[in-house]
Amino acid sequence: MDFIDLDSIDLQHTPLGTRDQNPKLHDWQLDWHKVAALIRDNHDVMAVVQAGLAEDWLNTQGTIWDEDRGYYRYPNDKREPDDTVFWAASTWATPAILVTFHNELTKSFACYRVGRDPDFHYLGRNES
Repeated sequence: MDFIDLDSIDLQHTPLGTRDQNPKLHDWQLDWHKVAALIRDNHDVMAVVQAGLAEDWLNTQGTIWDEDRGYYRYPNDKREPDDTVFWAASTWATPAILVTFHNELTKSFACYRVGRDPDFHYLGRNES
């Protein structure tokens, strides 16, 4: 999997206080298979991968992988708190990833498939 296989997306922020229910537009969840393939095939140029919802990035994002620790084993699980909580599914927003490269540049990509599963799916060997 290469970055050219994903569509770039702009990350936005929904201000706090806009808690009204958004209309249902779709059932999209993060495409864990694409994320795993991207990390497997490009880990040598990436420093950090974060996931969240593109239309409300600041309120929904969290780190899922970094070059030092590897995969964050349970980012949404209170058993191993690691300051990572993110949203992986939405009925109105676009699941996305933000990649920070070794040269400190960042690039965001839409990365979703049809589905409603909001849970983190462990993608690889925990390096800790």
